[in-house]
Amino acid sequence: MLSASTMVTIDSVGALSSYLSRTHFAKERGRWIFRGHSDRSFRLLPSVGRAVHTAESREKYEKSLFNIFKREAHTFLTALPADEWEWLSLAQHHGLPTRLLDWTYNPLVSLYFAVRSGASADGEVIGLYAPRQAPESVRKGSPFDVERPAKFYPNIVSPRIRAQEGLFVACAKLEVPLDESLHEGWKIERAMVPVQHKARIRYELFRLGVHQSSLFPDLDGLAARISWQHLVSSPFSETHVGVSGKAASSGV
Repeated sequence: MLSASTMVTIDSVGALSSYLSRTHFAKERGRWIFRGHSDRSFRLLPSVGRAVHTAESREKYEKSLFNIFKREAHTFLTALPADEWEWLSLAQHHGLPTRLLDWTYNPLVSLYFAVRSGASADGEVIGLYAPRQAPESVRKGSPFDVERPAKFYPNIVSPRIRAQEGLFVACAKLEVPLDESLHEGWKIERAMVPVQHKARIRYELFRLGVHQSSLFPDLDGLAARISWQHLVSSPFSETHVGVSGKAASSGV
């Protein structure tokens, strides 16, 4: 893991590419997976480990959420998930607090999430070296019984997961950040994205095809991208006015 004194700073898409080319790309694709935080103070806790609850324990809170979701989701499904791993993936996709953390095989996707918001905070791109997916023996059991973090790709693939090249890590300890409970042989590296470079990087990603409607391939993503697109002008243009500038147009 990189110390604070040696932390890499990402101020452009090219800087991220250069950094990864020297390190992560030497490994087979999929050994390193990525995640972006718009605020680098955000800890690697799953959503169920962060949520406020009134249950006797966080584990009981988690299972109550999950069981109610399973019971009531049937009405909306044409085909049922095959096991608890698939049910948990489906619940995570639709916003239920779970023990899953979202990751991506594509570092540009993680960079997008690092710069999409947080106008007053530095972001970060996190790389997780996790060489192997959870073995079949683990997948035959329950995700609620894992003793170590488990990396897995869901069999139920939504358009969003496909677009974001996404996968999950099931956390074993709900209230302990992932970087404090890593699997043997796993490691984490962090790269800081200074707040003053976020707008420019987001524009670079947009021009490279990484934006709301490519990562969220539905009408909501389309509307969000069009709305954002009409608020910005090119930071590389001599007539650039800025994110809130009056000269912004859709011709970016």
